[in-house]
Amino acid sequence: MIKIRFFTLLQLLLNRKELELPYIPEETIRTLLERIQTQIETRFLHKLLQEQGNLKIGTIILVNGRNIHHLQKMNTPLSDGDEVALFPPGGGG
Repeated sequence: MIKIRFFTLLQLLLNRKELELPYIPEETIRTLLERIQTQIETRFLHKLLQEQGNLKIGTIILVNGRNIHHLQKMNTPLSDGDEVALFPPGGGG
């Protein structure tokens, strides 16, 4: 299983804190995000990704506590039992 945890505004938008999906061999962050969107009716990927599919500035995605920017970015491979944390860009002022 892969555990996905939603934080800040994503929790409010999706009205949930987490989701668990079966592990699929060879899955990456990119394909996991697409799969999550098929499991949840509320559209949320636009909060994390640009139209080209790249991360928006300020989006943080952690795999087992490690930022994917320091791994293989959107091509970061996943393993059974991984925990993925999704943080949308923050606002402030």
